[in-house]
Amino acid sequence: MSHPKKSKPKTHLMITSLIGIAVVGILIVLLKGLYLNPSTVKSTLIGKPAMDFEVELLEGSTWLPSVQNNKIKLSDLKGRPVILNFWASWCVSCREEAMHMEAFWKRYREKGFIVLGIAIQDSPEAAREFAKLHGKTYPIAIDDSGKTSIDYGVYGVPETFLINEKGVIIHKEAGPVTVQLLEEISSTYLTSQSGP
Repeated sequence: MSHPKKSKPKTHLMITSLIGIAVVGILIVLLKGLYLNPSTVKSTLIGKPAMDFEVELLEGSTWLPSVQNNKIKLSDLKGRPVILNFWASWCVSCREEAMHMEAFWKRYREKGFIVLGIAIQDSPEAAREFAKLHGKTYPIAIDDSGKTSIDYGVYGVPETFLINEKGVIIHKEAGPVTVQLLEEISSTYLTSQSGP
């Protein structure tokens, strides 16, 4: 007694359809990721204690409470709000941002803010030259090992974090910042400090 054979065209059509659906699904995921704006993705670090780090200070030691052997730790700055900016001398957006960061620093350093710029994937010489060229007077350091930028989930420059005086990250901005944006971020912080 012979059994009817399944038709090959039906099986082939079903397999082709499944492959087609899988390919379309993968393309949708890839396209979504391609057009996703990283500056709108909320960091998982918000509301958490900022990880301590030690980096080599290149310039601006006079503004910092304790610098030993040209090294600065984030924990040395506890008790003061910190604008932590990751940048690089080869970064075009960082050139545009430099004057804004400096202007903010000059306006807010007397209010207790520390601006700390950390150069990543860079050389100390290039970072110093960039700082001189763009008139940076706030403290700048270099992340030689890359550990600090990895710990903070930095995937591109510039990226900026606001860390409050208790050492908690309260804001992250991916991409270049302006004075106005920094003032908005800091005014929210200052307003929360003046509350009951």
